[in-house]
Amino acid sequence: MHSTTHTGVDAAVNIRAWDSIASRDQTHGQPQDPPPDIAWTPWPGRGPGAELLGDLVGKSVAEMGCGTGEHVGYTALHGARLAIGIDASLRRLTQARARFGHLPATDWHLGDAAAVLTTLPILDVCYSIFGALWYADPAQLLPAVAGRLRAGGRLVFSVNAPRQGELSGRRVDNLTSTGGARLPVIHYAFDAADWSALLVAHGFRPVEVQPVSGPHTSPHHTLVVSARRAPLSAGPGPLGRPTRESMPPMVERRSAAG
Repeated sequence: MHSTTHTGVDAAVNIRAWDSIASRDQTHGQPQDPPPDIAWTPWPGRGPGAELLGDLVGKSVAEMGCGTGEHVGYTALHGARLAIGIDASLRRLTQARARFGHLPATDWHLGDAAAVLTTLPILDVCYSIFGALWYADPAQLLPAVAGRLRAGGRLVFSVNAPRQGELSGRRVDNLTSTGGARLPVIHYAFDAADWSALLVAHGFRPVEVQPVSGPHTSPHHTLVVSARRAPLSAGPGPLGRPTRESMPPMVERRSAAG
């Protein structure tokens, strides 16, 4: 069962970590060119690219957890009518705006993704690259996404699957900064079957989950998930209100990975 009591705690812990990482970033906030493609995994050259977002020309697109903004810049450069970046870390969002805010169509929003989404216009595409759908409870975020995407709109995101022997659920972990400091974070790890069940329960179908393995030295593998916002007539029950039986169990785990 998904708890709604963790939301504020999760956000506070994760904001502290990402603000700390941003404060250690020594690169200057000068305007930059966006990357040539979108990378969904931590490993260059592994996994799909920007084609998962479809044709961006004239579309309204939002990244949930945009970090330093390079992917928002990519969507703006490739024709998005509105390229939105959402992040809960003020320092990260300030860096993003400095680097890519010169591009037409970019629009930056500070705050919790589920709350910010309710203030936005109807969207064609929502996406997250180890962003809000990794660090926030999907039981809170997916209804907000479903409520803002047009019917047929795309949701694309990447997360890590639980490591071998781990159960799905809320996880306390650590990020290791470039200076070696270990910063506590909270994220949500689900396997492919659980993500599919969550998405269908919240009004998304069809769902496609593409596993991408890392180098042989890595214990991780990434799930790149693509789904469409189903029309209201696509299934029984109101969107965003799944039954308890349709949801994967929430199991909290603590790990010490860097």
